Amino acid sequence: MCSSDLRPLAAPVAARHFAASPLESAQKVYDDLVAKSVKEFEANKDKVAGDLDAELAGNKMVLFMEGTPDAPKSELSMNVVKMLTQAQVVPLMSVDVLAHPAILGYTVSKSARSRAPHLYVNGSFYADHDGLLAKYNAGELSQLGTEATKSTGSGFGGELPIANY
Repeated sequence: MCSSDLRPLAAPVAARHFAASPLESAQKVYDDLVAKSVKEFEANKDKVAGDLDAELAGNKMVLFMEGTPDAPKSELSMNVVKMLTQAQVVPLMSVDVLAHPAILGYTVSKSARSRAPHLYVNGSFYADHDGLLAKYNAGELSQLGTEATKSTGSGFGGELPIANY
């Protein structure tokens, strides 16, 4: 058998490069989403800010979150809903920041925090997830609710009914 009868070796395949950490990769994807969302908001600032400023003015508490209270789309949003429910913070209006990029851009621009969820109280930014967690652990979140919103009764007195946000 001569060397001309041998098949040539396949071309070397380039090595795949993976992120050092999946969390770093996910954070980069989210940072890119935020950057694109802020650009979208800036392009439609008058319309978006006008509509969302009206919602902030018309509601005591507005939560900008990923998903809805019944179906959160991130662990942070789910945790915030649990904290607000436990602290009986109602009435609460929620806005899904993933419904349109300009909505996420609006809340990121207004709050100067890049990671949703964001809670606004009386039209002003109140806290993001980490701030709400600190306030929850300190017992401060329960001050946002009122005695009128708490349930009464012997079995579940002081608790919110399930699925009532």
